[in-house]
Amino acid sequence: MNKDTESPNTAQREFTKEEIKEALNNHVKWVQSNGKEGEMADFQKAHLKGAVFMGANLRQANFQEAYLYGAYLKKTDLENANLEGANLRGANLRWANLKNANLKGANLVRADFQEADMEHTQLQGANLKMAVGLTREQIEMAEVDETTILPPA
Repeated sequence: MNKDTESPNTAQREFTKEEIKEALNNHVKWVQSNGKEGEMADFQKAHLKGAVFMGANLRQANFQEAYLYGAYLKKTDLENANLEGANLRGANLRWANLKNANLKGANLVRADFQEADMEHTQLQGANLKMAVGLTREQIEMAEVDETTILPPA
């Protein structure tokens, strides 16, 4: 990895629909083979506004600092995924599996969490202002702290 890709100031990476599809296929192989085949999906700092990942298996995928504004992640498996610092404003996370997912510092304003599995989801520093479908039970199952911005009760 060169210095340009490591820099926090690097411009967001663009992905074509074909590249996303290929990354998803390689990721499923990677998950199913316990890392022996395929490749982990790496969407770090990716520009994925409005991307559709409905029902995808994205366990352990890397979406750190990705731009997922309005992304469609309904029924997506994001268990153990890294979404730290990602912009998920208005994202559809209905019925998503967010177990143990890292959403620290993520922008989740107006995101839809209806029936999402939030067990041990790391939400420290996340902004959940105006989040939709978020229940007290989901918040209690997640990991929050004084820096987490929660919607009004």
